[in-house]
Amino acid sequence: MNSIVKNNKTSIFQKVLEDKRAIRDCIQKGENLKKVAQERGIKFATPL
Repeated sequence: MNSIVKNNKTSIFQKVLEDKRAIRDCIQKGENLKKVAQERGIKFATPL
């Protein structure tokens, strides 16, 4: 049971790293950030 939980945490961490790379590449290339966020299911925090 512990191995199943450990594998899920790793995959979540990998997904976060891939999303972070995609956002960084998008900003560097000057592409549409909203489109990338929508494709990957990312929600950005907005200041109040």
